Amino acid sequence: MMPMPQVDEVPPPPPRGPGVLAPFSSPPRDRDLRGLWWGLGIGGVVLVLCCVGGVVGIGFAIPYLNSIAQTQVSAVVEDYLTDLKNEDFPSARRLLCEPEQRAHSLGWFEDHFGTARVTEFTVDADRVSFGPEIVVPARVTEGGSVVAKEFVMQQDGTQYVICGGVD
Repeated sequence: MMPMPQVDEVPPPPPRGPGVLAPFSSPPRDRDLRGLWWGLGIGGVVLVLCCVGGVVGIGFAIPYLNSIAQTQVSAVVEDYLTDLKNEDFPSARRLLCEPEQRAHSLGWFEDHFGTARVTEFTVDADRVSFGPEIVVPARVTEGGSVVAKEFVMQQDGTQYVICGGVD
């Protein structure tokens, strides 16, 4: 075997440009945590604002929803009394819940409100009470005498119906 001739030549350096690796990696740098803390602080402030906004929003929504319900139940009682005043007994009867409709036939309406006709009424929407039962107070003039009535309301699907205080 023949020995290989020794070459004293150094290989040429790699060309400059993209994709060229440096002969050593860059030294590690100290990380500045200021940006991290700013980000966490801003995120925390946004989270607190969202929570406070949700609580305040619910605080405003509950009375608004309550006033909508007051308006709806008062409107049903007003429609009922208007139908009685106009002697439109079939329409008035449709505003009653199922048990009240069974208990009060169309003939009952004609007998009861034919003699003691409703001439005037006032529904007090501001005094509607929401408890175990929804009660709508009204002052009704029947046959010349003023009667204080309390109509008990019930929700039937998407609408309110009268389920007490008809007599």
